[in-house]
Amino acid sequence: MSTELTFNKKGVEIKGAIAKRINSLQERLNKRNEGLELLLKQPNRVRSYLLRNTQTNFSHGYNNQSPLFGKEHISSEEVEEINQMCKRIMEVESEITRLKIVVEHLDDEQNFSLSFGDLVSYGFNID
Repeated sequence: MSTELTFNKKGVEIKGAIAKRINSLQERLNKRNEGLELLLKQPNRVRSYLLRNTQTNFSHGYNNQSPLFGKEHISSEEVEEINQMCKRIMEVESEITRLKIVVEHLDDEQNFSLSFGDLVSYGFNID
């Protein structure tokens, strides 16, 4: 006998939870996209970011082969912030796409046994 919790939900319930989850994710994505749009309006920062990302990151110690960056380039901290922003945008966009695929292929009246992880990932919560 399995002791794992399962939650019985109809397709229509899952679709409703996913719709709320997508809305929440979209709000977060919109905020991150605003940050990206601000960056894209600054061609010198974008140029520096692109050029710096072609170089190996030597973050500790002295190395004769380490590239030197002039004051016109953004800092390594800024490069990391941009990397994190772009990574998070991709994660959120991927999650939204995954959820849309689930909604597209669910039958409203079909019953599903969801694990706790599924329940949470589809957007069910305590309210």
